Amino acid sequence: MFTILVTGQVRDREVFLRLMNAINETRDQYSSLVYSTWSDELLRLPVVLDGANLPDGIEIVDAGSPFFAPTIMNRDVSSFIAQHRQLRAGLEVIDPKSYVIRLRADYDCHSVESFRRMLLLIKSVWKKPAYAERTIVCGADDVAPYFFEDRILLLAPRHAQRLSNLTLDDTYRSDYFNLFPEFQFYSCIAGGQNSSFFVHDHRYRLRAGCGQAFSEYDYQSFGGEYFDEVLKYLSNVVNELVFLSDAASGIGKRGDYDDLVFSGNIPRNFRIGDMREYYRVWLERSDKYAQEMPSGVVVVPDIVDQKRAFNGMYMQYFSGNTSLLAGTPVTGGVFSAPSAEFVGVSKLLVGGGESALNNLLELYSLGARGFELCFYLLRSLAQDAREAEFEEVASGALGAFKHVERMSEHVEHQRVVLKRAQKAKKRNAAQRLPSVGAE
Repeated sequence: MFTILVTGQVRDREVFLRLMNAINETRDQYSSLVYSTWSDELLRLPVVLDGANLPDGIEIVDAGSPFFAPTIMNRDVSSFIAQHRQLRAGLEVIDPKSYVIRLRADYDCHSVESFRRMLLLIKSVWKKPAYAERTIVCGADDVAPYFFEDRILLLAPRHAQRLSNLTLDDTYRSDYFNLFPEFQFYSCIAGGQNSSFFVHDHRYRLRAGCGQAFSEYDYQSFGGEYFDEVLKYLSNVVNELVFLSDAASGIGKRGDYDDLVFSGNIPRNFRIGDMREYYRVWLERSDKYAQEMPSGVVVVPDIVDQKRAFNGMYMQYFSGNTSLLAGTPVTGGVFSAPSAEFVGVSKLLVGGGESALNNLLELYSLGARGFELCFYLLRSLAQDAREAEFEEVASGALGAFKHVERMSEHVEHQRVVLKRAQKAKKRNAAQRLPSVGAE
């Protein structure tokens, strides 16, 4: 039994109608069809269709209203809650014994023939006993665990049921920065919600300016157990998931897979496309961890509570409550330095002047490399025409965030501001000089 579940808003009418036509023309390849979306989307659906017909037998599910969206500034969180609601509403009406091919409403199938080939490949994989109980993934990112492609969800029945039972209550144990769709969906599918990887913010080091290096937070979370945790995670993944490329090779249909990737029917937005490479990346990372871990590191028992307290400070800052944060005491423990950055930047933004700027420079000299600290230091130093200090901070910022386009653009823009400030400073100095023969 196979069900196609379409979720989401219609962002491109032609793409949506092309998908609906392909689904209708391949009616012999699935048992049921469900479309789950918001109430307001259903109200405007006749306008979108403009005389076109939906496939015969489609079951339309009203997922309610996304009233929460304007109140959530973090797009990852908003996206997860929206997708979770539409997905769960759709899964609730699907037979629990059915395999589910979940497509977003903006999925471009390109042609009926390529869509049919994709369905046949996926069904062929699930018909093999070795893959019958596994959810199929098309690609993976390596910045965090459970970060698999979610533009298409190819769910085995038992995993569809796990997602159907996923409530927002289940997410509260997770770190705030793990509230993005891929992480929450696949940690649920893989049954990893009670693992240490589920509560850890694996992307913290990127925001902290550590680059590919591990942070003190990582070391104090795992101590010398990181390798064992990686092995547990990989074992969990290989028991629950299979890469479509590997499965296609296993059933002698790798050529079909390659053709479908080339045509764009199978999304490959993430670099990693097979289990061998996924294993290699994680084992290499665990080796790097062991090589770089300082001696004498021990796990801090309250590290999760410390991180949650720091997350609260982070959310205060990005909610615009800088006046409140400027008077907040700096937290202790492993997050003392990054919390000092948020407090220091807040003091600068509420008019702390030279004192606040010098405080940030001192934090920078002690090794602080947070994005907000670098961002506002560069802006203030450029405005004050302090070129030597500006270039020192620019070098550190570009090193810490070399893959972040926003930082490189900011540095270049502030260099223009710096040059203008220098010229203005020279003009003002010239105007203050006494004119010749003034006496």
